[in-house]
Amino acid sequence: MKLPRISNKQWACLGGVALLTGVWIAPGPRVSPDTVVKTPAAEEQQVVEPPPTAAVQSSQQPIQKYTVVAGDTLSGIAQQHGIDLDTLMAANPGISDLIHPGDQLDIVANKGVIYQVNTGDTLWDIAHTYGIRVEEIKSANSKQDDHLAVGEKLFIPGARWARAETAVARATVSRFIWPTRGEVSSPFGWRWGRLHAGVDLANDIGTHVMAARAGRVIWAGWRGGYGYTVMLDHGGGYVSLYGHLDDYFVERGQYVRAGQRIASMGNTGNSTGPHLHFEIQKDGEAVDPMGLLP
Repeated sequence: MKLPRISNKQWACLGGVALLTGVWIAPGPRVSPDTVVKTPAAEEQQVVEPPPTAAVQSSQQPIQKYTVVAGDTLSGIAQQHGIDLDTLMAANPGISDLIHPGDQLDIVANKGVIYQVNTGDTLWDIAHTYGIRVEEIKSANSKQDDHLAVGEKLFIPGARWARAETAVARATVSRFIWPTRGEVSSPFGWRWGRLHAGVDLANDIGTHVMAARAGRVIWAGWRGGYGYTVMLDHGGGYVSLYGHLDDYFVERGQYVRAGQRIASMGNTGNSTGPHLHFEIQKDGEAVDPMGLLP
C-alpha cells in the first residue's frame, strides 16, 4: 500500500497544531527495551541529617548524681565517669577518701566545681569569685535569666576552687578558718569544774556562721544543751561543731565548702547570751580550736 505524500506546507501545519496543543516530543536518545537504567548507589546518595533539636542538645545535665556502692573508691568512680580525680573532688568538696555505700556524689562531665547558692548571692558575685564571666555560668547551667534560688547548685566551668576569701586551704589540710565574726567570750579549757570543749564567739543574733573547712554535714538539728547545732565531718578524723544556733541552712549528707554560710548565730539551748559555740574534734577527742585557726 502506498502512503500519500505530505508536502512541506502540510508538515508545517502539523507542527503548529502540535505546539498549540502542548504536544511536543523533543528528540532524545533511543532506549532499547533491554537497556537497564542504573540508579545511584546507596553510598553515592547524600543523606542530609536534620540538625539536633534544642531538646536533644540540652538533654545532658551539667550535674548528675551517683550513689556510692560497696567497694567504690574515688579514683574508680572518676575513671568510671571519664573524669580525673581532681574534678571529682572539686565537685564534692570535703569528701577526702571518706565515702560510704549510699553516699550521693555530684558528677560533672567537664572540669569545674559545683557551687551551692546562698542567701544574697548574685550571678555577678559568683562569677567574680571564680574569675569567669556571668554568661559562661548561665550557658553551662542552661539559665535563661539571672534568677537564683537559695540551695540551687551551679556548675562553674573550668574552675577548681574559689578565691582566697572562700576557698578551702587544701595545702594545709589540718587547718581551719574562723567560722564567724565575734569576740572570744570563753576559751577552750576547764570551766566550772568541767571541760569547755570549744571556744565561744559572741556577736548579735543572726550573725553569719560559716563552715570552718570543707566537709559533709553529719548533724543538723536540735542537740540537747547545744540547742540548734550543725556538725561537719572533714575526713582525716576531724569533726567541727557549731552550737547555740538561731537557724541553720544545711541538711544531713550535704557537702559544703569552706567559707560557705551554714547557719546564723543564736541563743538556743543552755546559753548565757547570743554566741557561737565552736568545737573541733580529732578522732573523737575535743582539741583546742585556737591551735588550728589562722
